[in-house]
Amino acid sequence: MQVSRRASRRGLLGVIMIAGLAATACTPVFGTAAGPIRHGTLYSDSGNQYSYTVDDSTVTATPPTPADPSIREAFWRTDTPYYADQQTCITWHTTAGSQGGDPAQPGLAMRIAPTGADGKGIKAITVTENVWYAAIWIFNVHIWDTTNTASPFTLVGQFDLSSLVGKLWIDDNGVLQSTIVPPPWYVCARTQGDQFTFKVWTGSNPEPAWNDPTHVFTTTLPDGWDHPGYSGGYIGHLHQGQSATFSDLATMPLCLAPDMVDTPHCQDLLDTTTTTPATTVGAATG
Repeated sequence: MQVSRRASRRGLLGVIMIAGLAATACTPVFGTAAGPIRHGTLYSDSGNQYSYTVDDSTVTATPPTPADPSIREAFWRTDTPYYADQQTCITWHTTAGSQGGDPAQPGLAMRIAPTGADGKGIKAITVTENVWYAAIWIFNVHIWDTTNTASPFTLVGQFDLSSLVGKLWIDDNGVLQSTIVPPPWYVCARTQGDQFTFKVWTGSNPEPAWNDPTHVFTTTLPDGWDHPGYSGGYIGHLHQGQSATFSDLATMPLCLAPDMVDTPHCQDLLDTTTTTPATTVGAATG
């Protein structure tokens, strides 16, 4: 049986990239362990952290007692590859307002990496549901660097997703109206060089393709944010009595995504790595 060039390239690329990741000398270990995940604090007035429980594919974050609504954290699976260009998907079962009262803030985090002279700081790129003024149909992309104590996060992109997730408004009679879609909400993100791309869909709707202009959004990252890192979830602003639940967190190197294998970017990578020892392929350094 003859194997197609596309299939053989996809298989070879997977072998090369996985071998490169496995053969990398070391990847950084940081953050706090919680079973099969680790988590790191991006911001906390109190210095406290969330606690996490993992049940099969479900992750639940719970605030400390007393709660500190300022806490924002990133979390990632311990088997996640440490890589610059990745694809990550996660399901949000908790969205702002879905538990009533104060807003919880779910998100997705990419390129989570240690930073600072001692390696004890954390930097990351996040896409999160907005919580200010209850405009939860706005999605924000931030970069985070905890070593910048004066301004640890910077907004780099903002997108109106009201056509996908609904919105809130006050009608002419002063009554609050809502078309907000209840969870689950599904979010996937990609990093490629200086480009950050994400897509969102809800309920029983099918997953949109990455070239769907109504569901896919892209922003350009500042210089220096093309570094390798882990990818996972984000949660912030949990109040007393709240928790946040996520499921189906999955990450892969970008070039293992089926629609990326035959792109020029990934073909160039394959052409390079086929003549390069596997130990130099991975993006991480020890």
